Amino acid sequence: MAQPSDNAASSKLPPLRFALVAALIVILSAPAYYLLEYWPHRAGMYPPSPLEVPQGASLNQIANELAQLGVIENRVFFRVYARLFNLDRGLQAGRYQLPANLSAAEVLAFLSSGKVEQHAIRLPEGANMRTVMGLLENETVLNHQSAGLEALVDELDLQLPFAEGVFFPETYFVPQGASDLSVLQRAHDAMMSHLMTAWQNRGPNLELDSPEQALVLASIIEKESDGLADRAQISQVFHLRLKKNMKLQTDPTVIYALGEDFDGDIRRRDLRVDSPFNTYRYRGLPPTPIALPSLASIEAALHPAEGDYLYFVARGDGSSQFSRTLKEHNAAVRRYQLSKGDS
Repeated sequence: MAQPSDNAASSKLPPLRFALVAALIVILSAPAYYLLEYWPHRAGMYPPSPLEVPQGASLNQIANELAQLGVIENRVFFRVYARLFNLDRGLQAGRYQLPANLSAAEVLAFLSSGKVEQHAIRLPEGANMRTVMGLLENETVLNHQSAGLEALVDELDLQLPFAEGVFFPETYFVPQGASDLSVLQRAHDAMMSHLMTAWQNRGPNLELDSPEQALVLASIIEKESDGLADRAQISQVFHLRLKKNMKLQTDPTVIYALGEDFDGDIRRRDLRVDSPFNTYRYRGLPPTPIALPSLASIEAALHPAEGDYLYFVARGDGSSQFSRTLKEHNAAVRRYQLSKGDS
């Protein structure tokens, strides 16, 4: 009986090898498909979750935190997938509010988006910098880096030689851990942008020589009026007084000069305090602003109303009574101010 030759036996080997290779490919492709295509895009099963990503946190630390929150099920798969597609390089530090049920791929995209939780920091109109620094000091979301009010000129890139009043009053949104100096720098840049635009579009025949003086006058107007309607007329009074070389005689500058000694009432002796901010003693504008002026007050300082009023007094309802003569003014004071003590 004839025996099969060696050539016949060897001819059966290639199909077997192909079958083994094909089986190996199938065996290896299944987990590869699961890791690369199915698992990363499978929706999670977790509620909205807060996540803190510290500055300098590693991918391993982030994966561990996500696993503890129940956002991902497999830390190893998460790290491998992120590194295969270089998704770990764009992860940003901050505090996030993760939406519910994101897939692993969506979580990585969300953490790379920079959509960190934002916190509102309000710089109030009419506040002086002593008050502002106190407000910032109490903001626990901020990283407190400033050495204090006296150091601001050196700490920030200020475009004016003083720190008082050069920050725009507004609400600024910042992530957890933002520095107080970054908030103030943004506020200063905003103020300078508004101020320079307003200065370039200022009205004619002003008694102001520079944007700095406009800011000083605007801060006084801000403190003198609670409403918007009278600010341009108040500006007219101050411009006319400056033109006539009269003392401005405005109470908010005296209050600023008194500082922490002010107890809520201005007395006759307070009007004699020796300070360049005391406009009852010294002519002209104070050396710096006395508060953070709003854009409305800046516009009023640079666009005074028409008129020849030299005096005004608060009526007590947010508006002012304007007078041309001292006699008219004294009568208005008796009517709107002194009569309060009789009621």
